[in-house]
Amino acid sequence: MNSKAKQTINLAAAIKALRGHLLEKGNRFDRGPRYEGQTKALPDVAHTVRMYEGMGYSKFMQLGEPAVYAMLGRGHREVHIFQLQDPKIREWLEDDKAALNDSAMREYLLQLSGLSESDLPVASKPQHFHISEVDGVFILTSEDAG
Repeated sequence: MNSKAKQTINLAAAIKALRGHLLEKGNRFDRGPRYEGQTKALPDVAHTVRMYEGMGYSKFMQLGEPAVYAMLGRGHREVHIFQLQDPKIREWLEDDKAALNDSAMREYLLQLSGLSESDLPVASKPQHFHISEVDGVFILTSEDAG
């Protein structure tokens, strides 16, 4: 297997694991603000990662070349930074009237990852995620749902 094929398989496995983590039973999603600047304040995932690292966050992983996803953390907070490739997910996130905890979209995300509801554990510590968009870069931040 060549290196490009191996990289594609590794990326798909990582995305499946990440979706499983985010969709654990008990986690909730809410919308944060959407920002569009005169100039591209955060033109891509890599620039956004550098900004968060400057605020003391540690990068746990970054996927794609150029980067399409990164996960960072500081203390108990997680930050997921991504640029969407799937137009259906983008439309759902950009529609202010769409429910972020919509069961049909949840099923779609599970199906994309080859997962089912029975594959997902109940979150040991449920999290409350806020999704914000800055110039086309999505930032998902967490806090304990407690």
